[in-house]
Amino acid sequence: MNKKIIVAGAGHGGIVAAYYLAQGGFDVTVYEKKEKDQLGYEQTDSVHLDGFELAGIPVPEEYVVTKTPITFCVPGTDIEPISQLEASDSLTVEIDRKELYAYLISMAEEAGVSFVFGCDIQAPIVFGSRVAGLKTSLGDMYADMVIDAAGMYSPVRMNLPDFMHITKEPGNFNVMKTYRAYYEKKPQAPAAEFPYKVSLLTGEFCGILWVITKEDHIDVFIGAFNDLPEERVENYLAVLREENPQLGEKLLKGGSFADIPVRAPLSVLVADGYAAVGDSAFMTIPIKGSGVGYAMRAGKILAEVIAADEDGMYDREHLWDYQVEFFEEIGAGAGMLAVIKSLFPLLTLDDLKYALGEKLVSSEDLTLFGSEAGILKIVSSLKMAALKDKAKKLVNFPDLRKLLTFVTGGITRFKVIESRMRSKYDSAAVTRWAEGYEAFFAGLVESKQDKNEEKSENE
Repeated sequence: MNKKIIVAGAGHGGIVAAYYLAQGGFDVTVYEKKEKDQLGYEQTDSVHLDGFELAGIPVPEEYVVTKTPITFCVPGTDIEPISQLEASDSLTVEIDRKELYAYLISMAEEAGVSFVFGCDIQAPIVFGSRVAGLKTSLGDMYADMVIDAAGMYSPVRMNLPDFMHITKEPGNFNVMKTYRAYYEKKPQAPAAEFPYKVSLLTGEFCGILWVITKEDHIDVFIGAFNDLPEERVENYLAVLREENPQLGEKLLKGGSFADIPVRAPLSVLVADGYAAVGDSAFMTIPIKGSGVGYAMRAGKILAEVIAADEDGMYDREHLWDYQVEFFEEIGAGAGMLAVIKSLFPLLTLDDLKYALGEKLVSSEDLTLFGSEAGILKIVSSLKMAALKDKAKKLVNFPDLRKLLTFVTGGITRFKVIESRMRSKYDSAAVTRWAEGYEAFFAGLVESKQDKNEEKSENE
C-alpha cells in the first residue's frame, strides 16, 4: 500500500491513529513543531483505564493503580465535604505526561511511523475542496490524507476554508487558563484527612482548584474560565497553604501555565482529505478538561474508518463514519457536559452551600463522575424527572432553581440538536447541523452573560 498519511502535530489521538495505520501498511509521517524531549508537561495525570482499553493500547502494569477517591469541598465554610465512594475495582493509569509520550511514540515507531520533530506547521494546503497537505517550515508536504492533531490552536484547522464548516476558534468561555505545580510536602505536618480535594471557584473568577497529597509531594492545580494572572495564583496558593498544612513553599517541578479547551467537540470533524482528533477537535471533558482517553479512542476509530476506505479517496462522505461513531460513543455525552458547564459562572458561594446541604450532589454522583466512562454514563442516562425532583428541593432557593431549570432546558434542546445529525453525509444537512450546533452553544454563553447582568442589576 502506497497511500501516504500526514499527521499534523504529535497529539495523543494522532499518534494512536498513526500507530494503527502504519500497522495496516500505510506510509505515515508525524510532523511536530517541538523537539521530542520537549513533548508533554511536567506532570503526572490520571487517565482512566477504560481510555486505554477502548483504544486497544496496552498499559504497563506499573502504571495501573487504584483510583484515589475525590472529595468535594467548599472552602471557607462549615459545609461537610462529600467524597466519592471507595471502589477497590476502580482502576486508573497514573503516568507522567512525558513518559506517556515516550511510550506512545516508541510504540508508533516500532509499527513503522516516521516522526519529524522541530518542524513548524503553518497552514493546510488546499486544492479545490480537498486538503492535500501541509505548509511547514521544512517546505510543502503532500499526502492522500491529513490528520489534524496540532492542538486547540491548530494552524491547520484555523486556516481551513469557511465552506468546510469546521469551527476555527474555541469561542468565549471555552478555554480554561490553568496553573499546575508540584510542591514539597512538609515532613512534620499531620496526615491529610482528604488526599484528593477539589473545590469550585465562584464569582468573577470562576474555575476549579485541587490539592492532591502524595507520599513525597503535593500536586496543585488552579484553573479559571477567565484570566489567571500570576498574582491571583499566588493569592490562591496562600489560601491553600492555610487550609492544607502539608503544602510547602518549595517548588519541585512544574509551575507552568497552559490553556486547555473545555467546550463541546467540533460540530464537524472531517472534510475531503482531512480529519481532526484530540484537542484539535476539542475532544476534552468540558468540565475538567481531561481528554487523553477521548483522544486515543477517537484515534483508533479514525484509523479504522480510513483503513476501511477501499477506494482510497478519503473524502468527507466516507470519513463521516468517523464523526458518527465518535458522537455515538463520546461526543453526545461531552456535549451535554458542555451544557452543564454553562452553569458554573452563574453559581455563587451560597448556591454551592445550599446544594450540598440539600444533598443535590451525592457521593454516588461523584463516584460516577470519577472517570471518563462514568461521566458519559451519568449524562447519557440523565432523566428529566430526576432533575425535576432535585429542583423541588429548591423551592426556598429560587435563584438556584432557575439555574437548574436553565441547564435542564439546555440538555433537552441539545438532545434534539444531537439527534438531527445524519448517519450518512449530506452537504446541506451537515451545514444546517453545524450552524445549529454552534449557534446553540454560543447562545448558552449569551444567556449566561444576560443572567449575570440581570443578577448584577438586582443586587
